[in-house]
Amino acid sequence: MVTEATTPVKAGAEKKLYIFQQGIPEDAPGGVPTLLSFGILSPNEQPINPGDVTYTLNAPTGFKFTGWVTWAYHDLKTLAAKGNMQTVEGKVTNDGRTLTFTHNPHLFTNSGDQGALGFAACITAVDDAAPGRYTDGELRVGSAAPVQLKARVLENEDD
Repeated sequence: MVTEATTPVKAGAEKKLYIFQQGIPEDAPGGVPTLLSFGILSPNEQPINPGDVTYTLNAPTGFKFTGWVTWAYHDLKTLAAKGNMQTVEGKVTNDGRTLTFTHNPHLFTNSGDQGALGFAACITAVDDAAPGRYTDGELRVGSAAPVQLKARVLENEDD
C-alpha cells in the first residue's frame, strides 16, 4: 500500500535525510544479477516531505544497472518491510552505468511512512570487468549530499 504524505511539501528537505548504502554487492562477469541496496532515514524521526526528487545512481566500475528498482518502508526495530515492495520505473543510460528515477522519500509524515525507506536496484557485472573492489559509484537523492557506492567484481569461478 502506497501512502500519501500529510506533511506539506518542503522543497530541499531531502538535505535533512541520512542516506546510506547497505552491504556491498558482489558479482562475477556472466553471473546472476545482484542487488545494490540503500536506505534512507530521518534523523530524530522528524517529518520530512521533499516531494518528488530525482535519484541518480552511478554504478561502481565493472557494473551496470538493469533498470529494476524496488522500495518499501521498513520497521526501525526489526528492519522488516511494512508491506509489499513497490517498484519504480528506472531509466538506464550511459551504457547501463547510470540509473535515474523519481520518487518522494517522505518519512514520518503519516502512519504509513514511519521508519526507514529501503531500496534495491538490480546490478550485474559487465562481461569484461576486472576482479576487485570498486568504490567509485555514487548515489544522489535530489539535492542531498552524494553517497559513495561500492561493489566487488568476483573471479568467474567465485560466482
